[in-house]
Amino acid sequence: MSAPIRKYAITHRTHYEYSSPSSLCHNQMHLRPRDLPYQCVHQSYIEVSPDPDSRFQWFDSFGNRAEFFSIEQLHPNLTVTAKSVVDRSTPDYSLDQSPTWGQVKQIVNQTLWDDDRQASEYLHDSRHCQSGKVFVDFARDIAVDHRSFVDCVQLLTSRIFNQMEYSPEATQVSTKPTDALARRQGVCQDFAQIAICCLRSLGIPVRYVSGYLLTHPAPGKEKLIGADASHAWISAYAGRLGWIDFDPTNNIIPGIEHITVAWGRDYADVAPIHGVFVGGGFTQLSVSVDVQPI
Repeated sequence: MSAPIRKYAITHRTHYEYSSPSSLCHNQMHLRPRDLPYQCVHQSYIEVSPDPDSRFQWFDSFGNRAEFFSIEQLHPNLTVTAKSVVDRSTPDYSLDQSPTWGQVKQIVNQTLWDDDRQASEYLHDSRHCQSGKVFVDFARDIAVDHRSFVDCVQLLTSRIFNQMEYSPEATQVSTKPTDALARRQGVCQDFAQIAICCLRSLGIPVRYVSGYLLTHPAPGKEKLIGADASHAWISAYAGRLGWIDFDPTNNIIPGIEHITVAWGRDYADVAPIHGVFVGGGFTQLSVSVDVQPI
């Protein structure tokens, strides 16, 4: 029997309103979803207003679809609207065939195959995620050599889920994982980067995944257009089983309701939009995301 497939229409709108006109901006975007064995992108385009003076696309070093644009004229605001149509199915991870934690550590240490060598790139410290004793102490007891690797990572994500409070006001994009862990508060970015720091501190390659998650309104309530949000989770390297996604914010293994956009070492590699502005004064940012099954 073939795996069920669900199609989504995704709209991600970002608006910057300046208190005074900006004369120049340079921006890089990661807003186009990836094509994967379990995800097919039928359509993806990005509207930028005002029209950019220059614009180009490329695949970054992680295989993500990236795009750059610049506006070199006075403009009082900036709006970026990304629209995509994506088919998504549930990945067949063969979790019942998971190697043990000890077997994965041995594979990572030997790096006999190209996949292992490529995975080792995600072992090292990155801009937002740095190994440390606090993460070893938090996660040490989940690393049992004879235990299933998948079970070990699930124990870690369950611990983060149970001990962390989801609180959008508690952290910012620049908040360090050590600070979020100390507060026991944060958002999906913080949950994911804490998991990354823990696993890398224990010698496991793990990457940061950005994307979207279909949200469900409360019983009796309508789904509000634009009320969804960008999401983040992790993907851990399981040797011959490949990469397996885990969502510590929701304590689940991502499936048909997660849409992958990009992955990297941490948030800095895959921020939806980041760049520089000249002028503009005070900037007010508003973001709306809508994920609709079709």
